[in-house]
Amino acid sequence: MSINSSCSFSNELVSYLIGETSEVERMKIERHLLNCPSCTKDIQELQEAWTMIPYEFEDVEVPVDLKDEVMNAIFSSENSQPMLKRKDKTQKLVRRLYGLAAAVLLIGFSGVIWNNINLRNTVTELREQATIPPEVIQVYALKTANPTTDAAQGQAMLYKQGDKKQLVFQLKGLKNTKGSEAYQAWLIDDGNRRSAGTFHVDEQGNGFLTYQLQEDISFDAIGISLEPDANGTQPRGKKVLGT
Repeated sequence: MSINSSCSFSNELVSYLIGETSEVERMKIERHLLNCPSCTKDIQELQEAWTMIPYEFEDVEVPVDLKDEVMNAIFSSENSQPMLKRKDKTQKLVRRLYGLAAAVLLIGFSGVIWNNINLRNTVTELREQATIPPEVIQVYALKTANPTTDAAQGQAMLYKQGDKKQLVFQLKGLKNTKGSEAYQAWLIDDGNRRSAGTFHVDEQGNGFLTYQLQEDISFDAIGISLEPDANGTQPRGKKVLGT
């Protein structure tokens, strides 16, 4: 995957992807994505790579009786025990500690090697994915819900690249939001609604949104609503666009 370094917005795509941009910066980037196919392709590839990075590693547990054995060896109250036996016991304990340390190091190095192998396989898979051109497999036309009062319209394009699918929303003619308001996209399946994300529009009423589609998600319709804020899990505002 290569980032288009010639574009001034290319260095901001990662911060936009992980949500570390301000609201103003986010709107600028989304406005830019409407007119920059190169950055649009970059953000799609970054989203695919981000979802495949492993975050969890296994912990190695130390035997629960190790602390007791060490403390007993140091503070043993058996003063009548012959010095040779105590020395022999201490040597055995030291050998066990060395053996345990070697085992822990071996497990640790094995984990590092295993993670490196997984990472290498992931990178290889990402490179293979990047060589497959994205394909538009379906386009959903979005029409205004109030044809007598506004001319809002748009489309949602379903892209497929390898075994990954992504919805890209491009909208225009929407009214500017006020205060905490936000537009929200909904995937509708047999009357049930799932949020596909929120977005704002630029001064011309243009909006842009991408949504990574999981394999277990299906839908038969799409809707866009104007919500009082961006925190809803179900529609609360009025519908402005739909299929």
